[in-house]
Amino acid sequence: MRSVCAAIMFLFALAAAASAQNSRAATASSYLERGNQWLKKGEIEKAIEDYSFALTFDPRLDQAYFNRGIARERQGDSESALHDYSQTLRLNARHVDAYLNRGVLFVRRNDVEAGLRDFNQALAINPRDARGWQNRGIAYQQLGKLDAAIASFSEAIRLEPRNASAWSGRGCVYLLKNDLNAALNDLNQALKLDPRHAVSYSNRGNVWLEKGEIANALADFNQSLALDSRRAAFWSNRSKVWLARGDPDRALADVEQALKKRH
Repeated sequence: MRSVCAAIMFLFALAAAASAQNSRAATASSYLERGNQWLKKGEIEKAIEDYSFALTFDPRLDQAYFNRGIARERQGDSESALHDYSQTLRLNARHVDAYLNRGVLFVRRNDVEAGLRDFNQALAINPRDARGWQNRGIAYQQLGKLDAAIASFSEAIRLEPRNASAWSGRGCVYLLKNDLNAALNDLNQALKLDPRHAVSYSNRGNVWLEKGEIANALADFNQSLALDSRRAAFWSNRSKVWLARGDPDRALADVEQALKKRH
């Protein structure tokens, strides 16, 4: 009984704090929403500013950290984006998207093992998220664990049979394992699902090249470049066709284009 009065006082204090917090939370939510609108419009600086304002009103608003991480990533500030994704996870350890985004950043920074840990964590929370399986497949591929990569891509395909990128990813791993027929089947399926999937054309071109079907390889490399001429790998891949055809001048021209795209 001696704690009743204290409890009443605490409840009052908590209620007052909660009321103030509700007001601050509402303001934070408004800034968060406006930041989202700026982000949709491509106004990255304004979005970051509003997410930061939201966090001054509610420092525990994990979604503001997450969205600011996305904005900073689009700005090219991967270090700050990593920090924001980590803050998101400190506040909400079950935020699957934060694990996925942070994992991708780790992989892009060549810390593939850290990326793999994040993808595994995301899948532990939601094993039905095809994105996690696909990302894990990419990580395993980069680590040279090709059978594990195939298993991960296969699960992504099982969960999302119309995911062209997952078919393409598995096709690439089969190519690395020199299983050319399996690679060709997967890449054909990727292009059936998405006829504008430039990566699949380039990878299929490599399959044709390995099979000695130079004309098909050239057609696919040309198509990949028609869809996306910014990728250095596409130019580099086509240069191999010119070498196979005994045309070193064209091969050199494509290599020079590849080098330009890498800078």
